[in-house]
Amino acid sequence: MEEIRGVGRGSYIWGRSVHNIRIERLWVDVTAGFGNKWKELFRELEALHGLDVDNDAHIWLLQRLFLVAINVDASNWAATWNQHVVARRGGRHMSPMQMYSHGLAEHGQRGIYPPQDSLPTGSSPYADYADYGIDWDALDRPVIRRHHDQHNLHDTTNPFLTDNPSGLSHVEVPDPRCPFSPEQVALLDTRLQILPCFGRKNMRTCVELWIAALQIAQNIM
Repeated sequence: MEEIRGVGRGSYIWGRSVHNIRIERLWVDVTAGFGNKWKELFRELEALHGLDVDNDAHIWLLQRLFLVAINVDASNWAATWNQHVVARRGGRHMSPMQMYSHGLAEHGQRGIYPPQDSLPTGSSPYADYADYGIDWDALDRPVIRRHHDQHNLHDTTNPFLTDNPSGLSHVEVPDPRCPFSPEQVALLDTRLQILPCFGRKNMRTCVELWIAALQIAQNIM
């Protein structure tokens, strides 16, 4: 955003600003809705069933087994969330999908570049965003505020600067190298597909699938 719109103008919101409350509530909902069950599964696999998080081959196998299911969970959750009603102070309560549709109808298609040519002379493309990002209902919920304060750093050591963080959180997620040849991958998939637990109907069958898949992978090598 700074590359397109320039630095020093508050192009994004970060830190413990109340304008982050709405996105913070979204993270809490994502975790409660589907993220936490996968987190707990991977912790159990690491603690009890041989998962080595520092082993690229194990991470590759983990992704081979569960990445599609995680993405399906995420897509299903997002589709449901996009239809839920969001409270808006001083405005009509609408779902995210309704807000998106109304925004298209009112303003047309928009992107990262501000539509300068559609503005009156001397006006700014940036409206007054005093209420932007604030979920007034979530603002009073202790669990949301605790999550917000726990996972967001103070804006800066200088209390008068609010638009530039001293550092940005970054998690590097490299693609793990496949330890098998194409023929071995095909053999692994064939053996997995005949397992009763292959359907991954619940987290217990996911544990069973990991245990069986790890043994099969070790035998193939």
